[in-house]
Amino acid sequence: MVDTLLNTRKINYSSNLNADNLKQKIEERFGESTSTFIGNFTNPNEFSAYDKWSVIAWQVPNFKRKSAYLKGEILKSGKGTVLNLNMRPNTMLSIGPILSVLFGIILIVATGLNTGNSRFLFIGFFFILVGILYYALGSYSRNRLLNNFEKNLGLQKI
Repeated sequence: MVDTLLNTRKINYSSNLNADNLKQKIEERFGESTSTFIGNFTNPNEFSAYDKWSVIAWQVPNFKRKSAYLKGEILKSGKGTVLNLNMRPNTMLSIGPILSVLFGIILIVATGLNTGNSRFLFIGFFFILVGILYYALGSYSRNRLLNNFEKNLGLQKI
């Protein structure tokens, strides 16, 4: 339930390559300038990647600006190699919609209690609509990163 609300996704993939060859293939994709994502290995078997698109234009220290993020782990199995992926959109595209919808609901409820001011009703619906659009943009960003990663590595879902 929390993963659905925060728009995160966890997927396992299998590969015919052994762990070293898969790691080398992933490193090659990270080094390509034509790729739509950038990444690096954080540990010998763990890596992180992010989409080249930026959601937030201004520079804020220790604040993530890219549209989607991916963390992966390479595990050895009996039939080959398993790749565990955890994807999520930018924090503003996962928490922002929740806050926007909650604020819209609060405005609508407050307007229902005070029937004299109907313009707050429209503002509440506007905040709910913005929250839905942000959630859809977060899903699109996350799926874009996942599809590009799958396409470049030729992975198969388990």
